[in-house]
Amino acid sequence: MSESLLPAGIAVSFSDIESALAGSSEDARRAAGTALTATVVVAGPRERLSEAAQAIESLKDIGVRAVLISYGDNPAAVVRVAGHTVALEGLRPCYLNNAVAALRLSSLPTLVWWRGGQTEDIQGLAMLADRLVLDAEDPLEVWKSVENLAQRTSVSDLRWTRLTRWRALMAHFFDIPEVCVAACDFRALRVEGSDRHAMRLFAGWLRSILGTDQDIVADLHERSGLAPIEAVVLGDGSQQLVLRLAANRTCVRTAAEITNLPSASRTVSLGNQQLSALLGEELRIRARDLAFERAIAASRNVS
Repeated sequence: MSESLLPAGIAVSFSDIESALAGSSEDARRAAGTALTATVVVAGPRERLSEAAQAIESLKDIGVRAVLISYGDNPAAVVRVAGHTVALEGLRPCYLNNAVAALRLSSLPTLVWWRGGQTEDIQGLAMLADRLVLDAEDPLEVWKSVENLAQRTSVSDLRWTRLTRWRALMAHFFDIPEVCVAACDFRALRVEGSDRHAMRLFAGWLRSILGTDQDIVADLHERSGLAPIEAVVLGDGSQQLVLRLAANRTCVRTAAEITNLPSASRTVSLGNQQLSALLGEELRIRARDLAFERAIAASRNVS
């Protein structure tokens, strides 16, 4: 077997998980002066759980019960417990809902971080989650289910979270009256980066907020070795709004090249893009994200 998701944990039977959690974490919680505030469930293929486990470890001080579940075909999953974290390794997907229902703290919010798998397995998880955060390598199939999933729980995607600063910076352009006037003629959107799904999502979001009367033609340039999003250019050929990742890779340079508007640019921090920071952002959100749902719907028409 490959290295355990929870190497510091102790092996227990499934029926002994609760007593093991209580015994190993009570003293730690008292010492830290914290109480549990939520359950975070991470489910996905084994190869996508290791980095997720590291991200969860970074969140241990904020008071969450973490449940790490990797898929497999073991009749009985390997169970390990450490502190307020439990790992189920090799769990058959057909038992996923039962495991989550048994291990979540039903009196507290539950966030499910879904890192891939069969789309049909996610429907039951949505009934158990207060927030469902999608994070599949290829999300196209599960994105088709977002409208249905949103009827059961609040749905988001970690790609959407990564785009927060990019979306905010583009939206800030439209606080300028001259930009709003010029934008009526904008028809061309160019997005560069290494993650075509993230680029499609950004293009879908922009289409959804500009309205159906404005036919934006999206030109996506995917190149390996770049950041998920490298640059965004929205314009009409003579006027344009530009967002471009700075040379330091941690900031975004913005520029508005608009008639009757003095040329100006600024550099803004992209914010912390580590998995733990992105997940921390999602933990602070409870409401349904209609902007995300509309962006997903609009992205279906982006090739």
